[in-house]
Amino acid sequence: MSETSKAPKPPEAAVGSDDSAAEPGKPGAPPVAEQTAEVPKPSKPAPPPRQLPSEEEIAGWIEGEDLPTLAALFDQLVVARFDALVMQIRKAELLPQHWQVISQRTIPDESAFDRLPEATRLRARYRDDDRAERRLAALKTAWIELGGRQPSLWTVPDLFAALRRIIDRKLEVDFHDLLSAVRDVWAGLRLPQGREQLEILWACLTFIRGKTKQ
Repeated sequence: MSETSKAPKPPEAAVGSDDSAAEPGKPGAPPVAEQTAEVPKPSKPAPPPRQLPSEEEIAGWIEGEDLPTLAALFDQLVVARFDALVMQIRKAELLPQHWQVISQRTIPDESAFDRLPEATRLRARYRDDDRAERRLAALKTAWIELGGRQPSLWTVPDLFAALRRIIDRKLEVDFHDLLSAVRDVWAGLRLPQGREQLEILWACLTFIRGKTKQ
């Protein structure tokens, strides 16, 4: 008799292989987790540009118009930036070269401010009581920083010295109200000095506007 041929044995599974992946009805090996790229966080939107006054608007303000955006020229200034602007203004010969900051001053009796003729005239000028109070309060702050110097005797360098002290000491002052009150004091003077100071202030504010970015 001839030997019965033996059926070939199935190949042995390789060591470490998963036989269950080939068997029906059994789940295969878990899929490798896909690496997901990190989604970048949305960046904060840039703040809207500041609304700054135009040269034409500054010219209208000098003649008596309201211009609240004028305050934006000084609202975000630090004293180092203010000093740099003043230096450039002096180089442009818009302010006297001898202008100096005020380091010390005598603190006046604050009750004397209300008796000043300039304060009386401004109250009569402003029909709106709220406007009068705001602007007189701003003028009073500058008056104190200038040691009680009478506002009708101020020059543009005096005003800038007061502005520097206000910025340096971080006093809460509405710059539009302050500048408008000083403008109205000068506009009410009969002597040519008032108009001269308004012309200098106009030139200085226009210069600062040209150096201010939105």
